[in-house]
Amino acid sequence: MAKNVGDSIVKILLFGVGGWVAENALCQQDRYSPLFRGAKFPFLPIYAVNGLALTSAAPYLSKWPALARGLSYAILGTSIEWAGCQLDRKMMNQRGWDYGRNEPLSRLSDGCVSFPRSALWGGMGLIAEKMT
Repeated sequence: MAKNVGDSIVKILLFGVGGWVAENALCQQDRYSPLFRGAKFPFLPIYAVNGLALTSAAPYLSKWPALARGLSYAILGTSIEWAGCQLDRKMMNQRGWDYGRNEPLSRLSDGCVSFPRSALWGGMGLIAEKMT
């Protein structure tokens, strides 16, 4: 859990920039957030918010078995990603991301979330535990 505002800001920056680096390493095209209206900042807000949420949840889940912790982080991260997608599409009238329709979770969520991305959030939560 973030101990103060400065700690929270550092985590937001680390996860936002780290997420941007990971996305750009894995994707075939450059990824930038539509939140910045076309400016190419090396920062993805969904990773920043999720990183802060996952590190905040870590102390509460630390005594659980690893599989239960990973599943809990996956559910939390996927829920945050789905909410971010709704804000992106409904309030900003954009499609900052779309995972297509080639797997059940993606079809159910109109491309907002996917099983592989949920697994990523679970793994990210287990890594985020080390930052608490």
